Amino acid sequence: MAGIVGIIANPASGKDIRRLVAHASTFDNNEKTNIVRRVLLALEALGVAEVHYMPDSHAICERAAHQAGIALSLVPLPMEIIGHPSDSTEAAQRLAVMGAGCIVTLGGDGTNRVVAKGCGEVPLVPISTGTNNVFPTMVEGTLAGLAAGIAALRPDVAVMRRRPRLVVSIDGAPREMALVDIATSPQGWVGARAVWDPMHLREIVVSHVPTAAMGLSGVAALLHPEVAGSDRGVHIVLGEGGSTVLAPIAPGIIRGLSVRSSRVIATGDVALLGSGTGTIALDGEREIELFRDDQDRTLTVELRSDGPRVVDIPATISAGARAGLFTGP
Repeated sequence: MAGIVGIIANPASGKDIRRLVAHASTFDNNEKTNIVRRVLLALEALGVAEVHYMPDSHAICERAAHQAGIALSLVPLPMEIIGHPSDSTEAAQRLAVMGAGCIVTLGGDGTNRVVAKGCGEVPLVPISTGTNNVFPTMVEGTLAGLAAGIAALRPDVAVMRRRPRLVVSIDGAPREMALVDIATSPQGWVGARAVWDPMHLREIVVSHVPTAAMGLSGVAALLHPEVAGSDRGVHIVLGEGGSTVLAPIAPGIIRGLSVRSSRVIATGDVALLGSGTGTIALDGEREIELFRDDQDRTLTVELRSDGPRVVDIPATISAGARAGLFTGP
């Protein structure tokens, strides 16, 4: 339906163990409520009639609307919340089925990964409230709301950009996806999920090389600055005996990583990973456990160009201005 905007505000983002082992900032739910309030005010100003949102135990969207006297229709998605990342995937799927014009997300790389698994062709407006924020944008909620409103009301004006993704396969069968990076670790359990110690890494594959970034993709940016901003990724093999790169792998944590080899990969390329027990991390969080029976299995990561569509916020607002969306007769 034209004019419908979805909001998925992850109440758990920005609160993982890296607040204890690193120096990451905390995005509490009061601040998320403030951000959502500004998004809603911008949507209402542009004339968006309906906002459907993922419900949560902290009532982020409800509190945001109540405190600002929002008059637009704010509707919770009819779903049971279980406090698992799959909540965000289900919410995205429901918004895609109802034909939402775009989805505003509040979270980090991990939140946007699970949203991307369910959103299909619905474009995202990702606002950074996580730990590693390579995929989402650190942007004022008012501007994000304006861009989301244009995307929902005037998709012909909005500027969307397709982002890449990585697909990890085991013995040729696709297992999971990531938006920013996939890494293997010798640690035999998922545990607290978050990756922050370079001693716990064996290989890294990144979907693209940012000019500068926190986390694992930041390692690629330091090794291959010549391809920063392009549509190419990097496959990195870590281990003793290699050259050392000094990288910010978590907020406030800068470590020297021993790099045995690294190579630039293009869309469609497949990186063959070393086998062995351990875990596979997706966008900075360990998700897949590999047991003794998995030692001889073939692990591959493919760089694909068919990731989620993302609204370019500055370009969309500029295009809206040129189309006269902010001026009257």
